[in-house]
Amino acid sequence: MTRESALVKVLGAVAYGELKAYEGARARAADTDDPEVRRAQRQVAAEELRHHKGFVRRLEALGADPERAMAPYRAQLDRYHSMTPADELDEAVASYLGEGIADDLLRWLRRVADAETAEFVDRVLEDEVGHEALAASELRARLGNDPIRRIRSGVAALAMVARMARSGAAGGGVLPFGAFIELGRPAELVGALVGGQLRRLARAGILAA
Repeated sequence: MTRESALVKVLGAVAYGELKAYEGARARAADTDDPEVRRAQRQVAAEELRHHKGFVRRLEALGADPERAMAPYRAQLDRYHSMTPADELDEAVASYLGEGIADDLLRWLRRVADAETAEFVDRVLEDEVGHEALAASELRARLGNDPIRRIRSGVAALAMVARMARSGAAGGGVLPFGAFIELGRPAELVGALVGGQLRRLARAGILAA
């Protein structure tokens, strides 16, 4: 496999992931009665849609068919995003950690991709800083100063990992993580993901009494 074909696979996974992020933010905006939350989620949705379109353009620039590049990841990502969190705390934890995983993957991609892709990823990450901050703020509001909720949030973090595993094990489609591995430097990638999640768990005080 050439490096360019591996990059196309990664961009296909990222492009579809951004589309799912757009759909999720749009749904959250429609479901809330809080005008401030609605405004914030609409902004997130607009930015995620812009990211999706930008990654589609990168695929086209590489001579790839975007729909074909995204197709292998639809089943797995659709399954994951269709899984209903147990409660609002579970949802807040999944949103916070999910944003973190996406950001760490993009930062890693920025280091290994071609210059044009890296330049676009930089612009995406400028928006994602705000998205992760919003998710962190929502999680802090759910946790408050309640040690029991912090313990429950640790369980929710494990539940999120289990949902990711179940969505991949159900069959059909390709795991997005596999595309990233094929692009190379897997030890660096795993280190970035594990380190990033540990820092976020510590920052949120999850499992702290």
